[in-house]
Amino acid sequence: FARLSVDAVVDVSGEEIGRHANAHRPATFRVTGTLRAGENLLVVVIESGLFAHADQPGKAFSVGEQGWLTKRHWRRAPQYEAGWDWHARLLNVGILGDVTLDWHAAARVAQATVYAVPAADLASAVVTARLTVENPTAAPLHGALHARVIETGQQTSVPVTLAPGENRPEALIALDNPRLWWPVGHGEPFRYTVQASLEMDGETQTVTRRVGVRRVEMDQSPHPVAGRYCILTINNRPVFCKGGNWVPPDMLYSAVPVERYAHLVQLALDANFNTLRVWGGAEYAPHALLELCDARGLLVWHDFAFACAQYPAHDPAFAAEVRAELTYITRELAHHPALAVWCGNNEIEWGDWSWGYDHQTPAHPHYVIFHRDIPRILAAEDPATLHWMSSPWSPDYQMPNDPTVGDQHPWTVSMEPGGADFWKYRGHSDRFPNEGGVLGASSPATLRQFLPEGERYLYSPSWDHHDNPFATHDCTPGELGHAYKTVELWTGIDPLSLPWEDYAFVSALLHAEGLAEYITNYRRRMYDAAAAIFWGYNDSWPVTHGCTIVYNYLRKKLAYHPVRRAFQPVTVVVADEGEQVVVYGVNDTPAEWSGELRYGLFMLNGLPPRVPHGEAVGPRPADTRLPVTLPANRAVALAALSRAESWAPLGLTDSGAFALLLRDGVAVAQHRLFVERFTDLRLVEPTITLDARAASLTLTADAFAWGVCLDVDGDLPLPDNCFDLLPGIPYTLPWHPQLGEPRIVKLGNRD
Repeated sequence: FARLSVDAVVDVSGEEIGRHANAHRPATFRVTGTLRAGENLLVVVIESGLFAHADQPGKAFSVGEQGWLTKRHWRRAPQYEAGWDWHARLLNVGILGDVTLDWHAAARVAQATVYAVPAADLASAVVTARLTVENPTAAPLHGALHARVIETGQQTSVPVTLAPGENRPEALIALDNPRLWWPVGHGEPFRYTVQASLEMDGETQTVTRRVGVRRVEMDQSPHPVAGRYCILTINNRPVFCKGGNWVPPDMLYSAVPVERYAHLVQLALDANFNTLRVWGGAEYAPHALLELCDARGLLVWHDFAFACAQYPAHDPAFAAEVRAELTYITRELAHHPALAVWCGNNEIEWGDWSWGYDHQTPAHPHYVIFHRDIPRILAAEDPATLHWMSSPWSPDYQMPNDPTVGDQHPWTVSMEPGGADFWKYRGHSDRFPNEGGVLGASSPATLRQFLPEGERYLYSPSWDHHDNPFATHDCTPGELGHAYKTVELWTGIDPLSLPWEDYAFVSALLHAEGLAEYITNYRRRMYDAAAAIFWGYNDSWPVTHGCTIVYNYLRKKLAYHPVRRAFQPVTVVVADEGEQVVVYGVNDTPAEWSGELRYGLFMLNGLPPRVPHGEAVGPRPADTRLPVTLPANRAVALAALSRAESWAPLGLTDSGAFALLLRDGVAVAQHRLFVERFTDLRLVEPTITLDARAASLTLTADAFAWGVCLDVDGDLPLPDNCFDLLPGIPYTLPWHPQLGEPRIVKLGNRD
């Protein structure tokens, strides 16, 4: 039939044929004996579930007033519909897909589950093709199951006897020396084509699935300093996971066209992602999205559809429905090699430890779902995919968000009452951070698109309606909202004194700074930290402030290119480590990289660095050059400066540290470090030259230029944007004549 928004009653020609209350799995009803000759009238009576569960308990189960009102924890539908800090409440009501009538002479193939389990040494693999078949008769049926791997020509046939009801016949094919599926940046995402055919009573039903051979594990071996490592390994190779959290790309999640998924996947790959985390408050990833990830090598960490609540599994009917949902979903998606991790939920284990669930009635009613039902179902239906209990989760009965074990959601840095002090990320040593972020304002073009002309100002009614409550409000009543305090903290400017377009730029620039700090901190710690997955990648509706890098309108936010550069496969990071400034080279490719490192100190005003009443300490900027080799798939310390002896004498508010990686004289990566806030830095107005010739644009500044912005709105298809210029060091990017005459529209030094 179709997926239905909860709650639904289905009627054919005046006769009720069934009810359904789960938007995550299709409703299927037998109509044999119900359909009549001629015209039949199908009626589906649909309700959101708001009224069906109105009398169910709420406050003891859900976090926040919206959950108490909507009873979202009882509704098996995407939880974000009920409203979240980043999303308005809009309960979807309708038929979420096509309505079909299936006719079969005998048995019906309801689902096909195909997966490949490789040996530990990857020298062989076994492909399992398993069908879910319904025998509607009262007697056994006899036939055969045929399976074939197209690329190798291997095939097998097994006799099948179907008892009345549901059956799970399967066929196995062994592969020797299989070609492996690799994530992007590590190899080819090769897939085999598997055909499975059920032959029964003269009828043959054939399904085709594309499956990848990959071995997924989480290395949690003891860490020599504290706790355990937490490293995702693919085909016995550690992979540093780079990416963002995915949410449905529209409020009406069933209406998203394939082209939108393709656009978003391409933008993620262009930003050097290798991982998407499908967040547990959303929908299950549709085949269209996973197929794109399979083909392009984009790893998927997928939470099951539970988030930030207690779920009423003490209710037998609810628990049974959840088991049916989980069984259906794991069978349906098992063939996608990109789907590397099935995670039980978002933040519920954390809630079990820290949100007072021990003192509520009932206490931890969902525990059986995550600690019994999901492990059992995955072991039976998708043993090729890694199971993770919750996110965050820690082994050995540690607190779930413990930084030394498991995965982490490091939100405390950016959600402090005084504003996001994102430099505190520099001291974080989380093992596998996969949700944390920074709020920033949307671009002027995006704000104009959804704000009425008379409401384009801070705190207008429409501005507030589209805003994140963490951005708008502070922990202390009467204080500026969190996002506004972030601007005040870093720039010293009263945000309410700024014209709204200027405020949007400054807020967005600080958002870019915060995400870059998050990413570079974890990348230089590779593999003490084994991920840099931030919240969030995309929006589902137009927002005033958000944490994402791609708008609901598919524009790139100002932070997009800084994130892209921070995720470059080969990059350099200048890190503040107290007494020393350490330069790290990062290489997450499977091949060694060789080039040149240039690093040192520079004055913000572009003059030669001088100590007080002393001589210049070197050329402009003071730097050192040396050949370097970065080993494959590692981060290494390349050089160091004494903060007290080398940097402090120049004046920390007047200077910065920098590093570049070059190959054949061309800059591959650039990074800079300050240890005084932007409000305290003695920034000057730089003179910038722009030289557009052939297919490139070169910019040079005589003084430090912060956040050079060539397009503040995100409408132009720029290859780069929102970058810094170091004094006297050219910065070159591709430039197509169709982009027009290049010009600098915004600069952090000026606002």
